[in-house]
Amino acid sequence: MASGKKRKQTLDLLTDWELTALNVLISLHPEREIDVNAIKVNMLALVEALDGGELDFFLGEPGFMQKTEALLLAVLHGERIEVADPNIFAAQKEIFAAAQVIYNQAVARGLWEIHPEIHKAIG
Repeated sequence: MASGKKRKQTLDLLTDWELTALNVLISLHPEREIDVNAIKVNMLALVEALDGGELDFFLGEPGFMQKTEALLLAVLHGERIEVADPNIFAAQKEIFAAAQVIYNQAVARGLWEIHPEIHKAIG
């Protein structure tokens, strides 16, 4: 029998970032119907929104950028990310690519300071 306490379930970094990105898309265009399972299409739409200047606010928003940076650092460190959702797993390349482009643009525009480890890896 359960104790009545809910176990805190944490999402993996990839799923957490994808859900955050999805919420960004929804906030940009609440009138549009977004298929939450069309992850590859959604990542492309996110990058298109970036190209169109629609993500400018989010490029300096600490919560979003910290999640983006955490995901990129995990990749840089070669951390194993266990993804339970097969749709997320299937779109991992597109999710990583979108996160990387967004991070690069935030840094290039001076809206986010590059993490020293990422800077070292680039140089």
